[in-house]
Formats: sequence, structure tokens, C-alpha cells
Amino acid sequence: MNSEIFSAANQNLTYLLDRMLKNSSIKAVFRGCTVMVLRSVKNREVSAMDAVCTYKANATPTEFDQIKVYHELSKMTANCTELGPYRLDAASFYVNGYNELQPGLFIDQSTKHLSPPVRNFTLNFTITNLPFTADLGMPNSKKFKSTEKVMYNYVDHLLQKSSIGSIYIGCRIMAFRSKEDRDDTEVDAICSYRDEPSDFTFNKVTVYNELRNMTNGITKLGHYSLNSQSLYINDYNEPHALSLVKPSTTQSPGQIIEQFTLNFTITNLRFTTDLGTPHSAKFNSTKKIMQHYLVPLLQKSSIGSDFIGCKAIGFRSMGTSDNTAVDAICNYGNGSQVPQLDQVKVYQELRSMTNGITKLGIYKLDNKSLYINGYNEPLERSSLSITTVQSPTSSHFTLNFTLTNLQYTADLDAPSSRKFISTEKAINHYIDPLFKRSSISSVYIGCKVMRFRSGRDMDNTGIDAVCSYKNDISIARFDREMVYHELSTMTNGITKLGHYSLEKNSLYIDGFHLSEAATTRKPVLTKAPAIMGYKLSFRIVNENLTNPDSQSPEYKAAVESISNKMNRLYRQSNLQDQFLNCSITRLRSGSIVVDCKCFFQAEPSINRTVVERAFQDGTSNATGLWLGSSYQLQEFSVGGLELAIEAATYKTPLNSGKENFRLKFRISNLPYSPELQDSRSQMYQEVKKKIEKELDVFRTSSMKDYFAGCNVESFGPVHGKAYVSVDSVCKFTLESFSRTLQKQDVYEELKHLTHRFTKLGSSYELEEQSLVVEGYSPLTTVEQESKRSELQFWAIILICIFTLLGFVLLLLLCFLIVSCLRRKSQLYQVQQGMYGGFFPHLNTRKVH
Repeated sequence: MNSEIFSAANQNLTYLLDRMLKNSSIKAVFRGCTVMVLRSVKNREVSAMDAVCTYKANATPTEFDQIKVYHELSKMTANCTELGPYRLDAASFYVNGYNELQPGLFIDQSTKHLSPPVRNFTLNFTITNLPFTADLGMPNSKKFKSTEKVMYNYVDHLLQKSSIGSIYIGCRIMAFRSKEDRDDTEVDAICSYRDEPSDFTFNKVTVYNELRNMTNGITKLGHYSLNSQSLYINDYNEPHALSLVKPSTTQSPGQIIEQFTLNFTITNLRFTTDLGTPHSAKFNSTKKIMQHYLVPLLQKSSIGSDFIGCKAIGFRSMGTSDNTAVDAICNYGNGSQVPQLDQVKVYQELRSMTNGITKLGIYKLDNKSLYINGYNEPLERSSLSITTVQSPTSSHFTLNFTLTNLQYTADLDAPSSRKFISTEKAINHYIDPLFKRSSISSVYIGCKVMRFRSGRDMDNTGIDAVCSYKNDISIARFDREMVYHELSTMTNGITKLGHYSLEKNSLYIDGFHLSEAATTRKPVLTKAPAIMGYKLSFRIVNENLTNPDSQSPEYKAAVESISNKMNRLYRQSNLQDQFLNCSITRLRSGSIVVDCKCFFQAEPSINRTVVERAFQDGTSNATGLWLGSSYQLQEFSVGGLELAIEAATYKTPLNSGKENFRLKFRISNLPYSPELQDSRSQMYQEVKKKIEKELDVFRTSSMKDYFAGCNVESFGPVHGKAYVSVDSVCKFTLESFSRTLQKQDVYEELKHLTHRFTKLGSSYELEEQSLVVEGYSPLTTVEQESKRSELQFWAIILICIFTLLGFVLLLLLCFLIVSCLRRKSQLYQVQQGMYGGFFPHLNTRKVH
């Protein structure tokens, strides 16, 4: 039976069954029927139907009488022979196993005689390592039948060993259903037993507890892994919440389960698109290999006796496609007393078992990539949530805002609650597209909602999230102020996020926030205050710098980490009102020797001694000098900087100067394609990244100390040409006392770097006069002058036209005057005398 016929028959039969039972004696408690299986019998000439009908669980046993219902349905079906347009075999009609023509026969037992009466109970559970596919949902498919046999073997074996083993008859798998993200498969089954007088009566609570024990705390069924909260016996389940966000201890009767994250990078597994796509063939096969290698290692570790299993939840590209990062979640805890995870010990054990974090079976590992619950010994990072996985090549920033039309409720505080999970999905649905249109779109990974909190009143809900992005040296570093302004624009001035309303002053990006007054007031030009700079040097003794190259990922990560901690130290000190910023100027080997410059507004109270005391107060604790909780310091010194600072103007509030220049140009050897206007296409991403890399030519220029990077924003066609135009933004970051860059300077510098703007790198040929920087181009200036000249020329032409017209009008006037005089002369007769004189007189004939 194909799927279309099955669907149509299913709907018809369901309708007919529902209509009959709504007119029966159980109509008050009846809920509905579901046709579970249509199968062929008697050499495929006849179809058999199995249906499950439900009624309210709080109904008393007397409210459902299978014999009475059988008689009622028999009357409605002409003695079990007709059901709407269908003809029935009267001997095949059963209600809960009851049939008067063949008493004692159960639905599936066409040849096996049972002692009446027969009772049924439902059995439901979820398998976490069986991906759901369409053919699993089709009862006649090969996959359905083969999986059904496997399930029957496992379940049948367990129930035969249970308290109902002596009266147990058998189970039938009724359906496999998709659960959540199709990675899990839910199993629905109906099991039968003889309800005969004995000491072994069916008790759903007892059977539940027995199956829980026999499945290792509802985690294992043969080679299948189970969702520990998914077992139901006749709708009975003992709930025990397990946090999906934070590894925590959650106790159900007699059981504790804990989780931890495991992350590492494989250097000889090439990342491909299908490897990053959950449920693809490559994803599933690689996931199984990971489990094959990881499980034996953790079983041999200090948590081996409590270890349950690991599951790879994602594979990610690490900078180049030659490396693949693996993110996994591991579970442990089988008894009532489980020791707390010692992440340091487990890390060291896995390091030893992987040959110094270099080998995992056939795979080679990056020896700095292993993280246990966020712990990593080379450069310890703070622990993040399960889905926001800490990685040496990714960075994180905080995102905070408040929704004014989402009422806060208690279940929003529970990360495992349905409302938390559904609201989190809605927030991510709205946030992700914003960041994918922002300046960090090419490196954005994702955001994870960490908590919902009550606002000033219960009508508002605050949201705290952590967002991640890849550290990619081909782009400018993360600029929280730029991202703040971009999100402000895309949320209509921080007022709308999808169907949610935002509190206007609630947006924070990595702690950066502008008040409403600051965002609405006009920029005010003020004279820059004097600035005092100090050079700080110190040695970090508990870390090593193995690669002193300033472009290496290790160097950049250390600079960012140390810089963040230095800025945080002074922002939390008593100098916070005068503090501007600190920047790392150099890292040297020898553990790590740090050279740093810090700047303050010049005030009488600021001097070298005060700056040194604030640094010492912020780093001192009982065990010595510590910068944050990560770096142990020695040999620190503070010295003054000689600053030649002239008065300048700047926009308040005071911060580092940022110059963004929009560049527009045309590439004559890059054919235009509509794909280039689709930011999701592979062509768009590849060309965008390549052009941004070529624009890094500024790093070899006189502006290299200011240049932060370029971001290609869009591509477009060129009118009348077959090639493409490029719209990009290049950013230059200046200290507040540096000179201001002019668009003419950027234009001339880029023109010089690209051979009079003819070639960009080795790949692209440029249309020579197409470069425009913030609307500036010498060509546009010439065109403007030309337009002014053209305007004067047309003015001269108009003057000539009006002069000629006036002359023509004058001639016409003269002609009219002459014509009038001639007409008047015809009233006189002129005669000539004999001496040549004329004697004019009136011609009387003309008068009379």
C-alpha cells in the first residue's frame, strides 16, 4: 500500500471509528482513535487494521466495559460486517482483545489461542542514537520491519524477566515517530498479558521501575541509547528534570546524572559542508567513529565506573578546512552518590591516553585543543555552556536587552522548561539574522541565551546571552561600538525585535551602552583634554609564549586576553573616571614579558605613583600578584611616556578615534553573476573573502599602524558592462590624540598601492577611474566643473536665441509700418508738370 492510499484510508477509518465511539457508552470520557497499522493478510487479498483508542486517564474502571462497547459497536456495524464503505470479517473484530466469535484471541495472535481475558498496556520510549527517517514512519517499509524486529527482541527479553513474565504474551511496535530535531526516534508499542488470577498482577509502577533498572537507568536498550526521561508504561512516568544548559546534578529516585563538555580539534580530518550538516551520512558515520574512540578512553579514566556515554553534537571548520573541531557532550552517574567531576584530572588522563593530545585512533589532534568543561591547561579559558563551546579560535561577547511585551514567569527561570526552550528558540530566530547582516557576519557563529530575568516589573523580561565569533585574521577585530550601532539601527532604534518590543535603553554589547541622551544629542565639537600616558612592563610567569610572531593565532589570543584584563583592572579601580584605555605594544618570550601603554585624562591627581598603586592594588592577593585569575605576575614597573599632544577636536564622549571609509570600485575581470547578490551563496562568500584579503594591502602602507580591516558589503552589476562593482567599508582605528585621516589621503594611498588603481593583488584587474572614497574622486570633481561650464554655454545660446528673436520682431514691425503707408498713398493722384515738377491733388473720381 503506497503512502497516499495509506493516508486516505487512515483518515476515513479514523473518522468512522471516532463517530461510532462518540455515540457509545464511553462518549463522556472518549478522546479519540488513531489507526496505527494497515497490513495485508490472506495472501494480500485482505487488509487488517490495528487502532488505538484513548479515554480519560482519571476514568474509573467501571466506565469502560470492553464487552459492552463490543456489543454497541457490533450493532453500529451490522454485527461486525460493515464500517461505512468497508466490509468487515466478523471474526476479526476485537475490542481491547475481546471477541465473542473467537474468545481468547488477541489482535496479532491469529493462530495462537490464549486464555481469556487479555489485557493491553502501552509502552513508550525515545532512542537518541537512531535518526528518524521517512521510511521509519511507513509501517510497510523494509526499515520499519527490520527495526521493529530488533525492538521486539530487546523489549520481549526484558519483559519476560519482569514481574509479569509468567503472564506476558508479547508486544507489537505500533509506530516510530520523529522526536525534536529528527536525531531522536520515539517508539510506541502495545504489549499484552493474560489477566488471570495469580500473584503476578500487572502494576505499571512496578514494571516501570523494573525496566528502568534493566536499562541502566533508562539509558541503554541493547545497542541503542535511550532518553532517560522518555519511558512511559501506560502513561506512567517518573519525571526528573535535567538541565540542557548547565551541567548539573539532577536527582530522580535512586539516580544522579551529570554532564560535561568535551572539545578538541582534528588536524587530518578535512572539514566539508556535509560534515557540518547534522543527520547527513558523513556526519552520522563520523559521529559513530568519535564515540568508538572516546568511550573506551573515558571508561578507563577516573570516572569509568560512573561513565554512561558521549555524543558528538557538532563538527566545525577551524580557520582552514583542513582542520575540524569536535564538540561532544558526555554523561556520567549511575548510582545515588556520584562524585563531582574533577575536570583537571580527567583532562590530564585524556592527555596521557592520547599521547600528549596528538593521537585519537587514526586521527591527529591539535595538542592545544582539548577542553574538558571549558578547562584547558595551556591557556585556561572560562567555562561556557554546552552549545557555546569554548575554543582557542573563537571569542565571545555578551548581549543584554529587555523585552517589554514578554511577561516574566517562574518557568522562564528553569532552563529545562518548555517555555524557556521555546522562547530561547524565538529569540535566536530573531537575533541570528541581525548579526548575519552586521559587520561581523562572516565570522559570526551564534548566540546562546543564558538566562531570562524579571525586569523592573513582571511585565518586562530581561535577557542575558553569550554570542560567539571566529577569530579570523583576514577581518577587522570585533568592535562592540560598531555592532551596538548596527543593532540599534536594525531594531528601529532599539524598539523592535520581531514581534517583541524592546526597552530603548536596555541594549548592551559586551558591556557597551549609550544612554538615550547620548544617542539622540548632536555631536559637540570640544577641545580635547590633555592626555597622560604611562608605560607598564611586567612578566607573566605561569604561561609561555611559544610563537612570538605578532600575526600568529597564539600571539593574538594572548594580546586580546591580557589587554581585556588590563582594561578591566583600571575600569574597576579608583581611577576609572580618568582612565581611557590600555593597549599591548609588545609581547616577548621569557615566560611572557608584556609591554603595555595606558592613557588617562590629565588631572593633578594623576601621576606615575597613583597609576602604579592602582595596578598593584588590582593585582595583589594572598598568593602574590595576579592579573585576573589567569596570570601570575613578577617584576612590574610603571614609567611615564613623553607625549607630544596638540589640542584637537573630537566628538564626545571621548574614546578611540574611528574612521570608516566607504570604497566603491569596479573589477573588470570579475564577471557579474546574480549569485554575487545572494549573501548566502558560496560564490558570494568566496569572492567576498578574497577581495577583503586583497584590500589588506593597506597593511603594507604608511597607514598600517591605523588600518583595522575592510569588509565587503555588496556586489552589483555595472550598467552596459559584463563585470561587477564592489561596495566595501575600510576601518582605521586611531588613538584620540592621532591625526584625522582624510578621504583624499585614503584615495591617494590606495591608488599608489594598486599601480594607479589598475590591479588589486595578483587576481583582479580594476577599472582605472572607478575608485570612489566616501564620494570623493578627482574624476567627479572634473565632471562637476564640466557641468558648470556646460551650464554657461547653454546660457550663451539662450541669449543668442532671444537676441535673434528680438531682431525678427523688429523687422516684422517695420514691414507693417511700410504696408500701412502704401495703402494711404492710393488716395492721391500725382501729376507731373512740363518742367518736371509734381502737382498732387485729390482724384475726384475716387472721392465721389
